[in-house]
Amino acid sequence: MANKSPVWEHRRGLEQRLSNLETHVENIYHHVKRIEHLVEMQNGRVRKNEEQIAKWRGVASVIIFLCTGAITLLAIILGA
Repeated sequence: MANKSPVWEHRRGLEQRLSNLETHVENIYHHVKRIEHLVEMQNGRVRKNEEQIAKWRGVASVIIFLCTGAITLLAIILGA
């Protein structure tokens, strides 16, 4: 019987360590889920800002095109 006691103590120690590991892994899982949620929110804001930047680039391109056309027409008219 003396031989079985250390084995059972070792087993109980392993069960306790496994329980601690399970708790730790579950805690990590919840942190990862929270981080995923925050990244999704941030990606949404980034996407919205990128869309606004693309719109303003389009507006700026049209304005530059019109100004260039107007200057070219003025140069043709004044040069003739």
